Amino acid sequence: MRFGGALLVLGGLVLGTFGAGVSAYSSGALGTRGTFTVERCEHRSTTQRGGGRGADGVDCTGSFRPAGGGGARQGLSVDREYEAGRRVDVSCAFADTCYEIDRVNASGWFAGFLAALAMVCLGGPGVVRGATWRTERYERGRAIQRRLVKGLLWPAAGLLAGCVLLRLAL
Repeated sequence: MRFGGALLVLGGLVLGTFGAGVSAYSSGALGTRGTFTVERCEHRSTTQRGGGRGADGVDCTGSFRPAGGGGARQGLSVDREYEAGRRVDVSCAFADTCYEIDRVNASGWFAGFLAALAMVCLGGPGVVRGATWRTERYERGRAIQRRLVKGLLWPAAGLLAGCVLLRLAL
């Protein structure tokens, strides 16, 4: 019980950290806002061991001009594929990666963050209490846990479904 709870908490923390970070940059809440000009995109194919084909990727690089003024930064990368010469409103992180400011994308990552919180709520009591969490003594605590998980999972599922529908429509 403790090991399974620890795996859920660890998975929730990893997914939550990644989801919250990308969501914050995609919404423009974090990072330096500005305009990214795509200079070139290179397709890279990957192969797996044994000759199997892996997922193909795209590396797009270009220059970034902050909205608040200042000099342009060269050699940054953006999180999506664009044609050369296109200008995109982005939010850039300190690690030379820029994220397109896109509310649909930000909502999708926020849905992942809510799902991660639900994972932490599911696994946390198992880590703290172990197998005794299943006993009658903790019935009230388990009821609170069920309400928390339902309260986080349904909005996450709704946000994710809305993001998929909007992405397909746009």
